[in-house]
Amino acid sequence: MNEPQYIDLAQVPLLMVSYSDSKELQQYFSQISFSEPVGLSGGITATEHAGNFLIGNSRHLPSNPNGWAYFLTDEPESGTHTSRAKLLNAVLREMQFRMRIMKQKRITSFEKYHALNLWNTVKLPYQFLLIDDIWNLVKAKPVSLSIQLFRIILNGPAVGVHTIIGSNISYRNLLQHLIELNPAIRKMLQEKYGIPEPTQISSIAQELILSPDNLVFYKKSSLMDLDKFYPLT
Repeated sequence: MNEPQYIDLAQVPLLMVSYSDSKELQQYFSQISFSEPVGLSGGITATEHAGNFLIGNSRHLPSNPNGWAYFLTDEPESGTHTSRAKLLNAVLREMQFRMRIMKQKRITSFEKYHALNLWNTVKLPYQFLLIDDIWNLVKAKPVSLSIQLFRIILNGPAVGVHTIIGSNISYRNLLQHLIELNPAIRKMLQEKYGIPEPTQISSIAQELILSPDNLVFYKKSSLMDLDKFYPLT
């Protein structure tokens, strides 16, 4: 039976959403900007979630974007390398703030923070960096921006900041190209995963594939097989 299934985003360090039509992505981004735990966000309650960071089209913004930080790709007057970098730096500053709080409170991991139900005493809600399309982020100056991005991808989940990247199918290998082009990224991967570092981004990312004929597939990190995934409508 085509029963809805959930992806608990709290357990997904990096989610790649591949699509052929931007309307498909809009549906999933709207589910992530939730007030109640629905769709992709199963497992996270509204009180455990804060405003997101968005690099994307204005149609992906919620009706009330208070608390969000965003760079809109459909506003040419603000489409500069500096504005992209400014938003990524805001994510990195948030991560540094959370690291300091966790160190001060002697919280050794984000998993322990939730396991001990410290939410009422230490406010560290989940946050997401949503990107559509990844090409719009890196095409200006891929070296500097991609290094910022990978710092967020690799270190964000440890403090409750997770990345969700929408990518047109023709750009699905872009992150892999960025790894190959930037020695600094390869060094970060080696420090985190050892040598040899992962040769495919799919080894650290989970992927949701939206096909033009409304078939949806889900692939967990390090797995080759695709599982059929029936989302909520």
